[in-house]
Amino acid sequence: MTTNDYGWQLQTLQGVSPLVQMYLTADKTEAMATYNTLSPFAQSQALVYAGQLQMDSFDSILTLGQHTQRGLSQFADRMLAQVKQKDVTKIGQMLDSLMQTLDRVDPTVLEPKKQTLMQKWFGSKTAPTIKQTLTEFERISIQVERIGVQLERAQLQLLQDIEFLEELYTQNHAFFEELATAIAAGQMKKHQVIEAELPAKITHAQTAQQALAVQQLNDFVAQLERLDQRIYDLQISQQVALQSAPQIRMIQQANQTLAEKIQFSIVTLIPLWKSQLAMMLSMQMDHHYTQLEERLSQANERLTNPAFQQQVATFKATQLELQAAIQDVATLHQRTEQEKQQLLKKG
Repeated sequence: MTTNDYGWQLQTLQGVSPLVQMYLTADKTEAMATYNTLSPFAQSQALVYAGQLQMDSFDSILTLGQHTQRGLSQFADRMLAQVKQKDVTKIGQMLDSLMQTLDRVDPTVLEPKKQTLMQKWFGSKTAPTIKQTLTEFERISIQVERIGVQLERAQLQLLQDIEFLEELYTQNHAFFEELATAIAAGQMKKHQVIEAELPAKITHAQTAQQALAVQQLNDFVAQLERLDQRIYDLQISQQVALQSAPQIRMIQQANQTLAEKIQFSIVTLIPLWKSQLAMMLSMQMDHHYTQLEERLSQANERLTNPAFQQQVATFKATQLELQAAIQDVATLHQRTEQEKQQLLKKG
């Protein structure tokens, strides 16, 4: 019999739910839409789940995909907890401290300055001595080294976070596939019910011509509606998993970039900056030890020689590059934390 034939039968029955006619004329193409996207193993699982669904059991419909939904909920809580427990200010504070420390290094103070007649007679009471300047630079170098060690530890934590986020991504993908399997099972069961069981129920109600038979038909189609709602609920959960995937990747990739920039700073630029600072201070000390009163003019000529000036220029360039790199890390870190906070708000 065709759909029109069953529709004519419904016209002869009193008190039939309008859902019966709706399901008779429903689109049948969705039945295999999700199923065809599954792997062969998942397809076999979907067939098993569909065979286990019982239309006369509310629990059977309610529990379809329920275990996966609960796992997805716990997964979301775990992901949010991971984001919340991080100290979002620690790396930022280290970067600020490093920038402030670097700003204290001004290599121009090592360059010789011509003294006025008054300064030669009375001496300068405000400018630090060469020894004080060298001691201060050495102290700053030690502070930069300590901050570099702290950043290295922060980088290790970032690497651990990246591995954890990879695990989360894998779990999220598994949840997405499991939900797709449950959805396919529900859709196939719905198709089978509409194609085979529903027409039989309609024929029975029309033949029996009893109010109880009509009520049984209405109860059956109500269960079909519950199955439809269950499929919709699973599709909503699947969308949650689908939206979580790019969020996880976004945070993971930001952490990877942040770790790379920290690596470049602590492994390449900071050692280079320290090496050039040490070389410049060594040259300055060599000149300082030769600054005897009777050879003052000769010493000043040495301080203005091209080698020393080139060393100062090279150090300035390295320091600017290091400061720019640290600023890039700070900017990226701030943007990453803003993205994490947006994720928390969505959660």
